Formats: sequence, C-alpha cells, structure tokens
Amino acid sequence: MNYQQFKKIKALIAFFVLATVVMAIIYNLIVLALAGAFIGVLFLFLVRKKTKAVLTDERLQNISGRAARLTYIILTSVIAFFSLSFIIISRKAVPEQANYDQLGIILSYTTLFSLALYSLSYKYFSKKYGETDDEQD
Repeated sequence: MNYQQFKKIKALIAFFVLATVVMAIIYNLIVLALAGAFIGVLFLFLVRKKTKAVLTDERLQNISGRAARLTYIILTSVIAFFSLSFIIISRKAVPEQANYDQLGIILSYTTLFSLALYSLSYKYFSKKYGETDDEQD
C-alpha cells in the first residue's frame, strides 16, 4: 500500500470514529464512544504497518516545524487576549458577571499550561538533538 492509499484509508477511519462518537453523544453512551475510538486507533495501527515507509526530507520537516510554531504563537496569543478580555468584561459589568470571570481564569490557566508545555518540550528536544547553550541566540 502506498502513501496516497494510506491517506484515504486514514480519512475513512477518522470519519468512522467521528460518526461513532456523534452517535454515542446523541444516545448518551460513553462506552460506544470509547469503543469506536479504540477500534479506530487499532485499525489505523494495523493499516499503518502495511504502508511502505515514507521518507521525509529536511525541507518538509523545517516547513512543518515553522507552521507548528506559528500556529502555537497565534493560538496562545488569541487565547491570552480572550482571557484578559473576559476578565475585564466581568469586572466592569454592572452586576458582576462571575461566569465571564471564571471563563477568563480558565483560559489564563490554559495559556500558562501551553507556555509551560512548550518550554519543557523545547528544552527536551534541544537536549535530545544536542543543542548547547553556546548555540542559542
């Protein structure tokens, strides 16, 4: 099986998992959702074993790394902005809106968790691939 066929089968598996989870939500059956996700992951693993290895070049890895970093920066900035906005709105509202305040605090913690996770993963990969303190800007 080549990579194009694998991508098509992967899309079908994702559709199967999505349909199963939607049905489980409609009928309020958590076991069905978990079973559908588990079967989808298992089937994806079995199909992936039959796929011929696809080698990625350095350029493709560089592009995907830059795209992931830009997505992270934009998403974290937007979440932080909405967090601050919700907190300010809740404090200035005339009866104070506790729901907005709670939402702002949750988004703040999400932003902080994202920043901490990024910092830890950056440190891990810089050690793993041999970056020293001399090489950093």
